[in-house]
Amino acid sequence: MFKSRIRRAAALLLCMAVALCPALAGAEGLAALSCAIVATSDLVIRPLELNQRDVCSVVDLVYEGLFTMDDNYQPQPELVYDFSFSNEGNVLSVTLRDDVTFHNGQPLTSADVCATLDYMFALSGFDKDLNSEVALEDRGLYYSTFYSIRSWEATGDYTITFRLRRASYGSLYSLTFPILPASEVANDMPSGTGPYKYDGYEPGGSIWLAANPHWWQRSPSVKYIRANIYEDSELALNAFDLQEVDIAMSRSINASRYSGSLTTFSLTARTRQLEALLINRAHKLFKNDDSGDNLVRRAISYAIDRSELISSAYQGMATIAYTPVPAGTWISNESTIHDIYDPLMAASLLDTAGWKLADDGKRYKDGEAMPTIYILVYDEPGSTARTNAANRIKDMLTEVGMTVYVSTRSRDFVIGKLKAADYTLALVGFNFDVNPDPGFTLTSTGACNYTRYRTDDMNDLIGQMRSSYTPESYQNAMRLIQDQFEQDMPYICLYWRTGVLLSRQAFTNARDIRELELLRGIETFGSK
Repeated sequence: MFKSRIRRAAALLLCMAVALCPALAGAEGLAALSCAIVATSDLVIRPLELNQRDVCSVVDLVYEGLFTMDDNYQPQPELVYDFSFSNEGNVLSVTLRDDVTFHNGQPLTSADVCATLDYMFALSGFDKDLNSEVALEDRGLYYSTFYSIRSWEATGDYTITFRLRRASYGSLYSLTFPILPASEVANDMPSGTGPYKYDGYEPGGSIWLAANPHWWQRSPSVKYIRANIYEDSELALNAFDLQEVDIAMSRSINASRYSGSLTTFSLTARTRQLEALLINRAHKLFKNDDSGDNLVRRAISYAIDRSELISSAYQGMATIAYTPVPAGTWISNESTIHDIYDPLMAASLLDTAGWKLADDGKRYKDGEAMPTIYILVYDEPGSTARTNAANRIKDMLTEVGMTVYVSTRSRDFVIGKLKAADYTLALVGFNFDVNPDPGFTLTSTGACNYTRYRTDDMNDLIGQMRSSYTPESYQNAMRLIQDQFEQDMPYICLYWRTGVLLSRQAFTNARDIRELELLRGIETFGSK
């Protein structure tokens, strides 16, 4: 049904765009742009069910949510005209814009929003208590929406009332999912309200988009977009090198080769993947002392050169992390951002903790050798970067007198050990939701609190954040959480993984290039 139906004019314009790509910046606006994406040949384009990153960035141009995030990563109304919280933040009322139509010509109404949510909830398999027998990978891209939203009801053609599980301003992040027409929620390639609409799809070949001339904001400057599908990142990057496409996106470390290029714009793309070193606080070496702190944990943090890890293991494709909240966003606490690499301080802390360095290069306390430290690690498919990082951490800790070994195992094996608290250190990746709530790693009952970190202060702060429904109180709570994190060091944040967006010339004014939305702003290219 969805065989290629490429229009001759679009094909001609795209060929011209590729041929002329070195001169993109001089155009008042381009007729067409092409990009390289990685996707499987059996891809089915259903926006609520996608799990392929590059494809999400393409179809993001077709759909819009009730809210969107600005360059500071703060929620802003998109399809919503007005909204308000009531009942101490437990109820959110929204009023939709009344000037928006779908690509199929139907007007956007509250019935479409409710139908989209109904479909998402059915896809997740959740019951009212959020229990589900559906595997995580089959729950759809936006199943975490229901961690914030309990129920929804159309109270008018353009009004909807949400009852919230968490009376929090952060719930607005959960309302950024694509809104589909009620008549098309289960369709392949359903209509959207965004700046582009589908103009064709050839499985394993290309996805074609055409400008939506009736977009409620403005008429897009770039009229056609072609996304060429490749089997892997290297093929996509080669297509960019050969000038077969104007734009390429990648999380592959091989994309670091474009750094410093004089002919390519290489934009850092933020992801939501935090790399962290988990410390088993139940281990005798890492238990808090009488002061409520642990000097060995802090020594490990001071001994690790994050910048060197990013350079050596990830070829620069990461940014330093200090807390589980990305720096440079409206909720980040700038006071927690500082250089914490100091091997001399690490050695001093170990000495103060009683672990003295002996002539054999090892540390002893009361005649007992410091226990051997094992770093558990699992790699992502097709990459050894995390193991490489673990081995560099081993070298850094060895330099301050610790005995360290690295054990690379399967992800399932490592997760099993984390759940059983049967480990010393573990180098892992946390994938954060669109909602930046870090509670799943910090609260006493957090699903990913593998370090056995438990404090009333942090629990209270997470509770405060989850009940703060004004932007000011939410921001304040998030910043206090970062202060508490720095004080307690529940685990050691290392860096946020990044991707790269490559182009011949700039095509967007967006400052925050981020995962799943890598092409945001392309619709305004060349406009004034």
